[in-house]
Amino acid sequence: MTKRSVVTVLMAAWLAAGVSMLWWAPAGAAGQADLAPLRRATAKFHDLGATLASGRVDLHLCVDQMGQHFANPTTFADGVLDPVDPEAMVYADDGKGHLKLVAVEWVSTTPGTVMNIPLHFNPSVGLWVLHAWVWSPNPDGMFADMNPRVGDCP
Repeated sequence: MTKRSVVTVLMAAWLAAGVSMLWWAPAGAAGQADLAPLRRATAKFHDLGATLASGRVDLHLCVDQMGQHFANPTTFADGVLDPVDPEAMVYADDGKGHLKLVAVEWVSTTPGTVMNIPLHFNPSVGLWVLHAWVWSPNPDGMFADMNPRVGDCP
């Protein structure tokens, strides 16, 4: 293979990777500064008691690499997608039997957007959803559904 062919192949691979990353990142994706109000508003939910007092309940929905969901299902159809008051809080087991807040999730029965990011349809639950991993770094991205660092449900 000539030097020019190698360079061409490497450039094509680099461009393909860049295009796929651009496709994955939602248009207008929120930056870290845009997430500060969400973090301030949801910090109180590190205390599971505050989550329950807010009307959210354990949905008994634990998903590997995601966590245990607590939400108020009556809000799913209310037509409101509040950027600082997501419908669900997502907790992961810390390995010692305690739940740790790792993400928030907006949930709706109809399509919508939060912070200019569209919700996507999750056929497993029949709802439109968007996660934000504001309390646990996610190598797959802030708004990815799964987080490989979370692990499996107990």
